[in-house]
Amino acid sequence: MSRLQSFLTVILLITAVIAAPAPQKRSFKVARLRQRNYVANGPRALARAYAKYGINMPNQGMGLPALDFSSKTNLKLSPIDNKASNGTGTGSEDGTVTATGTQNDSEFLSPVQVGGQTMVMDFDSGSSDMWVFNTQLPANQQGNHTLFDPSKSTTFQQMQGATFNISYGDGSFASGPVGMDQVDIGGATVQQQAIGVPDQVSDSFVKDGQSNGLVGLAFSQLNTIQPQQQKTFFANVAPQLSSPVFTANFKQGQVGNYEFGNIDTTQFQGQLTNVPVNTVNGFWQVDSKSFSVNGGQPQTAQGGSGTAIADTGTSLMLVDAAVVNAYYSQVDQAQNSAQVGGVVFPCNSQLPDLAVAMGDNYMATVPGTLMKFASVGQDQTGTNFCFGGLQSNQGANLQIYGDVFFKSQFVAFQGTNPPTLGLAPHA
Repeated sequence: MSRLQSFLTVILLITAVIAAPAPQKRSFKVARLRQRNYVANGPRALARAYAKYGINMPNQGMGLPALDFSSKTNLKLSPIDNKASNGTGTGSEDGTVTATGTQNDSEFLSPVQVGGQTMVMDFDSGSSDMWVFNTQLPANQQGNHTLFDPSKSTTFQQMQGATFNISYGDGSFASGPVGMDQVDIGGATVQQQAIGVPDQVSDSFVKDGQSNGLVGLAFSQLNTIQPQQQKTFFANVAPQLSSPVFTANFKQGQVGNYEFGNIDTTQFQGQLTNVPVNTVNGFWQVDSKSFSVNGGQPQTAQGGSGTAIADTGTSLMLVDAAVVNAYYSQVDQAQNSAQVGGVVFPCNSQLPDLAVAMGDNYMATVPGTLMKFASVGQDQTGTNFCFGGLQSNQGANLQIYGDVFFKSQFVAFQGTNPPTLGLAPHA
């Protein structure tokens, strides 16, 4: 071949490379699956939320002494709530109640492909580890779970010397070695995603027979893998996405979905309000300093935390005591029940709306219809009482806005620089 021909061949190859289309960006939706036989349990959901964030509970049940009102009524509890509040479930040495049943008490889970094996898992914007029930667990810790089998994955690689240990305030945990494997969610694939493959999990996780693991969607700095932290699935998949965002679209009475890479403008009213996120603690955390009840004037929660976390892995809203007091003072017969373990009220109550500040320029309204979380039992007159979706954060230095909040708002978790939360009422 002549020098001229060789030169022309090289030019053609370079031209072909330059002209080759860039990898196509994409978006995808992930359906949520409603758990079979799910029954909402207020005391259990509250115990799980306290445990997740290390919030201390009083020794006597879960009564909330920071509140201005106390129990006035003895209730005949329904069996499921009686078990959760009287200590017949698993308990820690300080007398607190350890939640059993569904991990994070989640009603909805989502399918995930790990090494070609389908696992139904919990998406959690309040943590940053991905871990799965697997065949390396002792037989007595496998329960009724679908188990990931690393030996059947052609893409699994053990991370030598790497371990993870995710634990909660009640002592529940999952810990053990770490591997890399291909993870596919909604058709988007991360070829080498760090996954915890625990060899030890606590009993509370074992008893949750529906969720087979967790997909952490907070910021990677919360990841517990040692000696070197690893990126979350969202951080790894973001370069493939049309936009570095995932949205939570949960509506009352509907299954809802997550969407990665796109903001569906048909799913909310008006324009999104983008709120700055404080990532110092690794959470999707925003300022939330004021509130209003039933359309009243906004007021500041005196002595409150002034900040809140948007957490898809928590069922309830845990807020400053001033917010709980102001809200339930407008609900006849609402009471802080140590017997049940939180605030309860007659189920036929007409509950007021609650608006909470998200940043400086947006008030998110949570309709009162979302505040009836679960039935707990009857009083002596036969009046049915319900557990509130709004509960105290026990004076913690943050508020947690869980599914009760998400059912009122379309939320976009935007991994831009700097990151923001986009919020608007559901369409």
